[in-house]
Amino acid sequence: MPITKKDSFQLVLTIVVIEFVSGYLQGFYEPLLAQLLSDLHIDSSNGSLFNVLPTAVGALFVPFFTRLGDIRGYRKILRIAIIAVFLASIVLTIGVATGSWALVLVSRLFFGAVPVWLPLHIALVHAKTVGERATKAVSAIVATITVGTVIGTATSGPLYVLFGESLTLTVLIVPVLTFIAVLLVLFVMPEFVSGAHPYIDKLGFVLLAAVMFLAILGFVEIVGGGLDTLIGAVLLIAALIVGIVWFRYEKRQEHPAIDVTLFLSRTMAPLYIGAICMGAVFFGFLSPIATYLAHPPAEGFGFGFEPLFQSVAQTAILACTVLAAILVPFILKKLSPKTALIIGFALGIVGFVQFALLPDSIPQLITFILLIGLGIGILNAAIPVLIPERAPQDKRGIATGLYNSSQVLGGALGGGLFLSLLRIGSLEGVPAEEAITVIGYNWVWFTCATFFLIGLIVIAVFLAKERTSAPTESDPAL
Repeated sequence: MPITKKDSFQLVLTIVVIEFVSGYLQGFYEPLLAQLLSDLHIDSSNGSLFNVLPTAVGALFVPFFTRLGDIRGYRKILRIAIIAVFLASIVLTIGVATGSWALVLVSRLFFGAVPVWLPLHIALVHAKTVGERATKAVSAIVATITVGTVIGTATSGPLYVLFGESLTLTVLIVPVLTFIAVLLVLFVMPEFVSGAHPYIDKLGFVLLAAVMFLAILGFVEIVGGGLDTLIGAVLLIAALIVGIVWFRYEKRQEHPAIDVTLFLSRTMAPLYIGAICMGAVFFGFLSPIATYLAHPPAEGFGFGFEPLFQSVAQTAILACTVLAAILVPFILKKLSPKTALIIGFALGIVGFVQFALLPDSIPQLITFILLIGLGIGILNAAIPVLIPERAPQDKRGIATGLYNSSQVLGGALGGGLFLSLLRIGSLEGVPAEEAITVIGYNWVWFTCATFFLIGLIVIAVFLAKERTSAPTESDPAL
């Protein structure tokens, strides 16, 4: 039932504060990652697990917990998701203080609950408010995440310096902020139960998890050489077989874990494939770029950035992303959606290729920041606008949820692949944090460009022209 304007304001304000915390913690750790890996003597490829694990788990958590939210109540599931992240942030801090990489990785598994917050918050807003008020509220919530991410990225490096270069004191900021979110979800946020059908496709989620983890493990092993390559190939074939079984099973379900028919419709599939490609790059390249920027240039590549300059560089990328997102509405007035998406993918391709081919320099880095930031920003803002416009009217919520899942799933697979690629050309008999060479990084940059190239081709060839009316459920599959 809709609530009064005053109560609506209180609800939105509560969610805005929580989503600011969400954005802050998502941006906070990246500038500190290279320093963390150095302190714990972890190489760049294994360091990629820092982002791969929460992204992989998040790809499962988003559809599963949003479905639970519909059945059990949004606040109830938010309490679980937010408290899990709060406890995980404490475990991560303990891992940093004790030098335990295992504790850090365990904590990062539970950070996979962070992507669940936004869809549950949006569902709660739409349940409690209506019309233009709901639209403005969702826009404010989404903008707040971006602002939080930028501020988190911009402040972590300076805070590291302020706290006397103590990583433990610096990361303690996150559990303090997350505790505020816990208090709000426990004592301020209202409840809403939609009364959705209580059936949960447990087998569908289990099969999806199997596909994803077989694929990630396969990517990790495939470039190892010898027996590792054979194991990797077997794992990828197994992922394909399980994926086919999962797809056939989901098509028969009345309430599937993932609506594969919608996912593969001619109208929507190019956008979802584009989201997977964009997610693979956006979530996957964060760890490699952090360690690359920190690598001592005296060894032939890298920039030798400390956490303070890491914050500056990564904040600049996010700032370009925000700028592009602001410009997207104006771009879509002048250009067709297809053209806008092609431009976004093309900017990313050029950005990664020049970063791989040209010698390291500040002008090259600035060019990279501009091209990648603007390219990802266009894609990240345009695809979510197009998906609800092109989805069947009665499936717009599901369609948007599939976009989130596609993006996170792409990030999980991309992160697993990049973890493996970084090991190409690695040195034997040297400390782990010094083993990765420029060869592995260049493989990552070219693979990022390849993902963007795939996205560009799919959009250019398969994205249908703008419709004058919403598609129907009979829209044919690709």
